[in-house]
Amino acid sequence: MLALIDEIKPRSIIEVGVHRGMRANQLCTQATKYNDVTYTGFDVFDMMDAAFQEAALNGKGMPSKDVAANRLNRIERLTHSFVVGDTRETLHGKPRTADFAFIDGDHRVDAIRGDYEALKSCTVVVFDDYYVGDNKPDLSLYGANAVVDALPPELVTILPIGDGCKHGGYSHLAVVRLP
Repeated sequence: MLALIDEIKPRSIIEVGVHRGMRANQLCTQATKYNDVTYTGFDVFDMMDAAFQEAALNGKGMPSKDVAANRLNRIERLTHSFVVGDTRETLHGKPRTADFAFIDGDHRVDAIRGDYEALKSCTVVVFDDYYVGDNKPDLSLYGANAVVDALPPELVTILPIGDGCKHGGYSHLAVVRLP
């Protein structure tokens, strides 16, 4: 994704699924090499319990707003804010625009679809969790596949490198660019 940041040189970034801010730190550090950047991160943080995280197929443990904020506070030329809550309430039906958006929050198809609908005017939208390989989770319930596969194929690039998932298959990034 850092190569995409180098190409796009975004002034605004939206991330769904901040968790502890590791990816946010990487994206924003790279982007501020080119511009002052405004970052908005959406996450449930500590509002939801482990049962919600499990149902959302979030396997990285509990997110932390404080840890994420501390990582972002160290970046010069960055203004950041967090929107705390389930994106079904905080984002869906409330369109947002940015130069770059990354969707890696709730892994349920309905949540991903609603996140994308709110962010589809962004110049570039990157989906995590486009699953390939054997033993994938049920794609009718989880992952970005149903949303991405419904888009015009000329707008989508599935990146070739994937990460193994503890719940099966490999997770690739799907990049969607506005025409």
